[in-house]
Amino acid sequence: MNKLNTFTICFLILISLAVNESHAQRIIAEVSVNLERLPQENQNKLQGLDRIVEAYINQEDWAPDEYGYDVFLDIEIFFEEFKPISFEERYAARIVISNRSNAQFNDKRWDFPLEPGVQLKYNQQFDPFRSMIDYYLHMVLGYEFDKVKKFGGSIYFETARQIAQNARFSSRYFNGWDKREELIDEVMVEENNQFRYMNFLYYTGEWLYYDERDRETARQYLLYAIKQLDRVPQRKLERFFSLNYHNFANALADYKEYSSLSKLASMDPEHTDLYQKLLKKQ
Repeated sequence: MNKLNTFTICFLILISLAVNESHAQRIIAEVSVNLERLPQENQNKLQGLDRIVEAYINQEDWAPDEYGYDVFLDIEIFFEEFKPISFEERYAARIVISNRSNAQFNDKRWDFPLEPGVQLKYNQQFDPFRSMIDYYLHMVLGYEFDKVKKFGGSIYFETARQIAQNARFSSRYFNGWDKREELIDEVMVEENNQFRYMNFLYYTGEWLYYDERDRETARQYLLYAIKQLDRVPQRKLERFFSLNYHNFANALADYKEYSSLSKLASMDPEHTDLYQKLLKKQ
């Protein structure tokens, strides 16, 4: 058994022990709804929608109690237009959703009917309003579970794919769902596996270093993540570096892994100042 697999097993054992002493994994969403562009009558009808969506998200069981940590989401819904139809009240809106980390989406192609005081309950049937929320929740969970287990998010990405495929059978509300399915294809394509694997290594190492203070195990993960960088297209790394360069660089400097820090600097010229500052300490 190689050294990395040994560390992986140790990490999963630590996680399983922590789960036994922790609460169930939850999504905790903060939802804001902007109705300013709608007629006043429709604004009045949709008052309280933010609380309805929050309650739906926060009270559903989206994932098993596997890793015992909460996923925090910020969700903004911007109503852009009211489209009066004889048989329903139809709206166009934009949704912005972020896990405050490596998953952020901004989707402008959203049409749906909506009645005042709508009741939301998860099921597999397509609903133009609820299914958009369900789709992005599963996308975020995919990114979250990819952090803690190699390809651990795949099951959630596949659920998002199924939602997108169901939506495309809708006769009136299929707009944008082909692009959402393409987004999943981009994540799940084999060429993206190395990037997903690198993310797992880095985020596991970061968690062990900054949260668990398990410095030696964290070091192995972080150094192995560095070795994967050459195998990831540069365009894929830009957002990763923008989110993680500070923690990554400081951890490497703390270990005095200056060759790895130099490699990070060579691949991320946007943050040269920090890298040079840390490299001067060697």
